[in-house]
Amino acid sequence: MKSYSDHIASLEATRVDKIARMKAIQQKAMDEDRTPNTAEDEEFNTLDVEIKAIDSNIERTKKLQALDVATAAPVDGTTKAAQVINTPAQLQSRSDLSLKQVEKLEPGIAFARYAMCLLHAEGNKEKAFRLAEKFYPQTESIVKTLKAQSEGADLAAIMKLKASVPAGNTTDSTWAAPLVYANTFGGDFVTYLRPRTLIGQAQFRPIPFNVRIGGQTSGGTGYWVGQAKGKPVTKFDFNAQTSQFTKAAAIAVITQELARFSDPNAETLVRDSLADAVIARLDQDLFDPDVAAVANVNPAGLLNGVSPVAGPTGTVDEDSIRCALLRLWAPWDTTNLGARPAYYTTPAVARNLAFMRNALGQAAFPGVTADGRGTLDGIPIRTSQYLANNGGSGGAPFILVDESEVWLADDGSVTVDSSTEASIEMVDAPTQNSSTPTASTMVSMYTTNSIALRAERFIWWGLRRSGAIQWIDGMPASC
Repeated sequence: MKSYSDHIASLEATRVDKIARMKAIQQKAMDEDRTPNTAEDEEFNTLDVEIKAIDSNIERTKKLQALDVATAAPVDGTTKAAQVINTPAQLQSRSDLSLKQVEKLEPGIAFARYAMCLLHAEGNKEKAFRLAEKFYPQTESIVKTLKAQSEGADLAAIMKLKASVPAGNTTDSTWAAPLVYANTFGGDFVTYLRPRTLIGQAQFRPIPFNVRIGGQTSGGTGYWVGQAKGKPVTKFDFNAQTSQFTKAAAIAVITQELARFSDPNAETLVRDSLADAVIARLDQDLFDPDVAAVANVNPAGLLNGVSPVAGPTGTVDEDSIRCALLRLWAPWDTTNLGARPAYYTTPAVARNLAFMRNALGQAAFPGVTADGRGTLDGIPIRTSQYLANNGGSGGAPFILVDESEVWLADDGSVTVDSSTEASIEMVDAPTQNSSTPTASTMVSMYTTNSIALRAERFIWWGLRRSGAIQWIDGMPASC
């Protein structure tokens, strides 16, 4: 029979989880500079009611526990059994000892462990639960989730997520049964992914998907008007953009031998192989001037159609670099841009600035750090090694962005699927098309003992106003 102490400990642990979820809801809205949406508001209020009920339950249980202690028969202390529970202090001590040690993991590891349990169980939830109990007993989120699934619980109910309606060409549940459930540890995966991407570092203006946004491209003119005189007519220019549904996706294949439990690095590899593929695509295309928009496929690179300004000329020193920076800012002097500026470049360029010295041997740009972070004259620097692919022959790009003038539609989650039964066209330019299928060479994951991992993220970006981004195509990355 469950003791009062165990019941109290269970209630308090549940209360901590619910408070953490409430904080996460509010933090997400704060980070995106908005108020919680309807779904978030409903979940927050539900959690608040549940916490109050838990508090009442805890108080009631503690009263009964105290009554039991007060009415307990005295013991003589001659046997160990007689010394089990006889004082409030001993009750608390027993409660403390009964609490499990919960393992603290790096972001993304919990998801990888969950995925591997289901993979090795071949979709059998009961077997996956037993594997989690055996290999990861201290990762409670995995054990509890798989246990609930093995008992027939619905995944959406476990995670308390609102079910979304997928588009017609999204993975269908009738053939996706062998796949790993995508959203179980999605938040854990995103926590690892976002800070490493340029988009994760940026503070762009968040907007929803599939909305039409009107904009003003020129202002009108006011006039002084004399008494009884006619008023001049002015005009305004407007445009409109629509944030589309676009997604970045990647498929990675690893062998089942590599993913075996005996390999301590396998779970990190599963996580990193997915994260790196998504990071590469987003960071490569975000500022790529050669990436044009393709309707319903991808947004244009933010530098597409933007002409670069002249970089450092003559002897490349701190003076020539500062002159080039002034040329970056010059177009904003007449456009009222620059509310939230930030520099974007490669780690190599930032490192070169950090190590540059003036004639006195002092740091020429003291705010820039060798790890590619810090500030340049108070303006934050954001770096990615993938930006090196966007520069010309003269060096790497150096970009100035007014982040308040860049729209970003991002659903905030990465859908991750895994299969050991799929057949994959293992090339970086696949010809497969479900609308007009053609013959192609396929590799069976089943016959080759391989695991296919797929990551997808719905994301779209666009400039709110033209001129909000300027760049140098050729900032030196070395002395």
